[in-house]
Amino acid sequence: MTVLDDNILEFLGLFFKSPFSYEKASEDASFRKYYRISSDNQQFILMVAPPEKESINQFLFLADELKIRGVNVPKIFMKDIPKGLIIMEDFGKKSLLDFLYNLDKQSMKDIYKTLINSIFHMQNNALDVDIPLYSNQILHQELCLFHDWYLKDVEYNSEQIHTIYTFLINRALAQQQVFVHRDFHCRNVLAKSVSDLGIIDFQDALIGPVSYDLVSILKDAYIKLEPEFILDQCINFWQLLRSKSQVSDDFSEFFVDFELMGAQRHLKILGIFTRLSLRDGKHQYLNDIPLVEEYLIDVSKRYPQLSYIEQLILSKRNKG
Repeated sequence: MTVLDDNILEFLGLFFKSPFSYEKASEDASFRKYYRISSDNQQFILMVAPPEKESINQFLFLADELKIRGVNVPKIFMKDIPKGLIIMEDFGKKSLLDFLYNLDKQSMKDIYKTLINSIFHMQNNALDVDIPLYSNQILHQELCLFHDWYLKDVEYNSEQIHTIYTFLINRALAQQQVFVHRDFHCRNVLAKSVSDLGIIDFQDALIGPVSYDLVSILKDAYIKLEPEFILDQCINFWQLLRSKSQVSDDFSEFFVDFELMGAQRHLKILGIFTRLSLRDGKHQYLNDIPLVEEYLIDVSKRYPQLSYIEQLILSKRNKG
């Protein structure tokens, strides 16, 4: 049974004038936890972010900025910054991941069209938001998670690894730089219908590569899409970019950027998922590692500069 402490209950009591009940809604890869609060036949979400672990300031800032720009993010009703507490709009219990299992082919196309339009909208309307750049340093720090955690028990050649890192970083920095949600995957999109999608977990947004959010949703760590479908959606997105003269006329060049951006993201994810298990005891993320490995093995076969990654993943699997 979930029991909230007195400080949180006091905070809730300031907002809810009628009796309320609560249940655990979810928790993510960070230290944040979420609860669904019910009162007078209405539901709200309570975010609890331990202030000693992470601040809610950036979440609140971006919630306001994105809402103003027409992005469907949760409305904020009440907050207590020192305690790390937020009461916000509830987009419902179904994530996109839950929703996708029951969709026919046309509905799949429709929902990914909505997702792609959402990415394009954020890129075109939130570029002026005052957030940091997805810098060389940040990209490198993320990649280091791969060898620091995923390769903990595997021998590797540091020079070869860092040559790959440099290649991926240079390719990412050469792309057009836009607003990047940075964790735009199926668990961070809540779905009431094909056209009613709510976007959450945007607090780590940066100004970065134009293909980043696209590869996050199409080569998602939690669900596998057909290669033909991924290619079609990439073409659709590229055509949107072309309509604003924001990308080269050469689709193949854009697709290479897309695939190499995916390699950077997936190397990071392997490190994060391994760290979540080893350091934080969140072993459920280990179940999602094989799909991420599959993405990397696949892309490593097509790009000689990445072939060493396949060797390392196979070495890791042999140890398991």
